[in-house]
Amino acid sequence: MGSIRIRADESLVNVLERIQREVALDLKRMYNLNEVTLSGNMASKILAAKMNGRTALDFRIRKNGLNKGVLELI
Repeated sequence: MGSIRIRADESLVNVLERIQREVALDLKRMYNLNEVTLSGNMASKILAAKMNGRTALDFRIRKNGLNKGVLELI
């Protein structure tokens, strides 16, 4: 898959940050974690899936500590 450079309006950046924060908080609460990391472009992948009508995402949390994990979409 190739990539293209686009310029994003600041409001889109704010939306992606909000999505990242909301997903991390939900996962922390659901899986009793102290820290969850959504790396790279994870928030934009989640937003794209939502805009494409997907209501569920396949993911896993790779634990990298007792109460820490990294979200990975499958």
